[in-house]
Formats: sequence, C-alpha cells, structure tokens
Amino acid sequence: MDDFVDTLNWPLVGLHMPARVADDQITGMIAQLEALYARAEPFVLVMEGVEFPSQSGRFMATYTQWSRDNFTAQQRYCLGAVRIEADEMCRREFTRKAEAWNASGRAPYPYQVVATRLEAEVSAHAWLAAASRGGSS
Repeated sequence: MDDFVDTLNWPLVGLHMPARVADDQITGMIAQLEALYARAEPFVLVMEGVEFPSQSGRFMATYTQWSRDNFTAQQRYCLGAVRIEADEMCRREFTRKAEAWNASGRAPYPYQVVATRLEAEVSAHAWLAAASRGGSS
C-alpha cells in the first residue's frame, strides 16, 4: 500500500485514500495524520483515490472522530485541499460536494477539485503564497 499521507513534496502533502482499509491498518494511518499535524507547519493536501473506502466502517468512524478532535489543528495548518479527478462526471460530482462543504461553515479549510496534477499544484502554490503574504485565497 502507498503511504496514506505522503510528505515527499512538502509542503504539498499527498493524501491517498485506498479503496479499502483493513482494521489492522487503521492505527498506522491515523499515526500518519498525527505526524503530519505534529509538524505544526502550513501545508496543502493534494488528494487522490476514492472518496471513502468501502467495507471500512471502523476506519471511517476512527477517521471521522480524529477529524472532529483535530478541527483546530486542521484550521491552523492545512491551507486547503485539492482533489485530482480526471473523469469529468466524477469531477462535477466532487465539485458539487466541495462547494457545499465550503459553504457549510463547518469546513476547517477550503476544498476544490481539479482535473490534473498541474492544476492541483497551481492551486496549492496559490494557497501557500497567500499564506506567506498573511492573507487567504
């Protein structure tokens, strides 16, 4: 399995959601999230993979609780998340969900959906530049 959280291109952080998460993988995946936020530095998530893993109820419950418990850290350090989705129909659906999430007032960071890695990197660098100027994009 690829790393769930990939910091190789820091401050662009890959989040690779697998199609399924076995119960024995949950602790390690949450530990990767913990290590990411323990850095206490701004970053942008670049997301790929499925939206939610199937047949992974325990993981989703744990991941959802971790997200709730760490909302403030997400607000502080994650400047935004951009999902790469090449398929146009899927991209439209993800975009609809992203717009609703952004408008909900419950999103710890902005979220957008693009078609290519290049577009994701452009968005990520715009968020990083805005943060370094002390603003938001």
